Formats: sequence, structure tokens, C-alpha cells
Amino acid sequence: MSDQAVVTLKDVDVEFHGKTRSVHAVDHVNLTVNRGDIYGIVGYSGAGKSTLVRTINLLQRPTSGSVNVLGQDMLALSAAQLRKERKRIGMIFQHFNLMNSRTIADNVAFPLKGIKSKQEIKKKVAELLDLVGLTDRANSYPAQLSGGQKQRVGIARALASDPEILISDEATSALDPKTTSSILDLLKSLNERLGLTIVLITHQMEAVKQICNRVAVMDAGAIIERGDLLQVFSNPKQQLTKDFIDTTLQLDQAIESVLQQPAVKNLGPNDRLLRLTYVGASADQPLVAKLFESYHVTANILFGDIQILQDTPFGNLIVVLSGDQAQVDAGIQYLKQQDVKIEDILKKEA
Repeated sequence: MSDQAVVTLKDVDVEFHGKTRSVHAVDHVNLTVNRGDIYGIVGYSGAGKSTLVRTINLLQRPTSGSVNVLGQDMLALSAAQLRKERKRIGMIFQHFNLMNSRTIADNVAFPLKGIKSKQEIKKKVAELLDLVGLTDRANSYPAQLSGGQKQRVGIARALASDPEILISDEATSALDPKTTSSILDLLKSLNERLGLTIVLITHQMEAVKQICNRVAVMDAGAIIERGDLLQVFSNPKQQLTKDFIDTTLQLDQAIESVLQQPAVKNLGPNDRLLRLTYVGASADQPLVAKLFESYHVTANILFGDIQILQDTPFGNLIVVLSGDQAQVDAGIQYLKQQDVKIEDILKKEA
């Protein structure tokens, strides 16, 4: 990934006006995506993320603001120039949009008709089907394919014009978790092999966690939080971001289960039920052992999870700390000094 911006949206605003009401779908958004990045834009349905991303290739013209893509002021282009520039921006969708009466090879070849010779098209289609792992399905029809295979066809077709940017608009939303993971792995592979810049639109933070380097969270048409993946996961600022992350890490369910355990229902007066979040070097330290060794504080671990985000360990523990109150407080201060983020679960519940 380089520092060269390939997508720059400045103060982009999109409003829709009906007879009885108006909708402010995108609210003065600024966004920069660098070459070679995988940038995730996450939000619930109706947040405005799909409308925003469609301003990149002007499938949706903004009401105001500027759109610069691959060095071009998109709003200044003629219709012919815009058609040419759109070939540099591939797009895949949730519902695949394949032509059922054409073979898989013909679907992939469709964007190349009238541009390349038959021999060139045949060679290009074979390369693309090999790239997405569907060489043996060239003569099949869409109805004969699984959802994941159909999306692979959609990806191959989107790559036919050798785009520099690929927009994925909820492309895995209709797929089961295993198939979703395989499609995301394919996108990651294409990013690495082709240097393809990917903008991933999704309501699934799990998808962002799997392949994105940077993430923006949208709500009510605005970007409410953004940053690199590890930064946002380890230290979310907005409640909506926290909710997305806790659901993805299954911490919501874990806390509900923990609150029903006897160890929690029968807490002593000095016991503290805490969530500990740690990143990087903190994950390698024997922190729990140090609490007992130095502060005579015991830690009853009720839940534990560790993930690797951007090659960095990121973990969460739910623990009950027990001991003399002054020592427990000292132990908590020690944890904070080790860059462990601490949340008092019972205070949060209250």
C-alpha cells in the first residue's frame, strides 16, 4: 500500500427529494483511499454507505462536493470520458447480476465485446477464470453454480477491463459464513497479486476484520469514526463502533453468559468484574501471574479471546479480581501502566 490517494471525496453530500419528504443520504463526507489499500466502510442498513460508494464512479451523482478518482475530477468529465474512466473502476454486487442465458465464460467476456478480438477475449477469460478458481466451469450456466461460485464469476467479470479499483457493495451479504470467508480471501489475494485497491461496503464488521487495513463507520449518512483496523478495534470512540466490534468478537454473548455464573452472582465486597483489552506487546506479558506475584491479587478468568489483527495480537479477557481493596486498586493501576484498557462491567451494566 502506498501513500498515493486514488479516491478523494471532499464534502460529498447526497440528498433525495420526494413529494412528501427529503432524505439526506450522505452528509458532507470526506474520504481518502490510498493505492493498494483495502478500505472497509461499515454501517447498518440505511446508513448511506452504498450511496456514498456509488459516488466514486458516479453511479450516484452527489448533490454537492467533489469526487477525484485516479487523478480525474469525475464531475468534470463528459459522458464519453466518464464511460472510459469507469472501466478503471470495477464493481461487484450482492446479487451477482449474471446473465442466466449465457455461459460463465460469456458472462465474463461480456465487458470485452467490441473492444478486443475473439482470440484476445478467449485468452483473457481463461486467465480470469483461472484467477478466481473457476477454470472448470467455463461452459456452465449461472443456475448450475453455488452462490459463492456466482460471486467469483462476478469478480472475474469486474476484472475484465483491468481496473485499478474494485468496489465491493455488500458482495458477501447473501452468502453463508464459510463462503463469505473464501470470497474475502480471494479479494485479499487479488489485492496482493494485482495491487488492486478495494473499497469494501458491508454491514458485517467480521468482513472488515478479516481483510481490511482501514475502516470507516457510517451512521445517518455521516462517517462517525475512522482509522486503521487495529486502532479502531482496540480503542473505539463511538458507541456504535463498540457495538459492532463487541458483536463481531461475540463479547455481548460472553458478558451475558458471565453475568449468570455463580462466581459473578456471589462477588465479594472487594471483587471487581473487569474486561481487559490488550494489544501488541501487552499480549505477550504474563500479566495475570504478575498480579498475584506482586500484589497478591487473584484473577479468575471467565472468558478469553485473542485475535491477530494486522499481524498484531489483540485480546480481551473477562476476569474477577479478588484481594485486599488497596492491592486490587494497585493491581489495576499496574495493568493500566502496561497499556491494558480496563472496563468495569458491573458499572457499565448499572
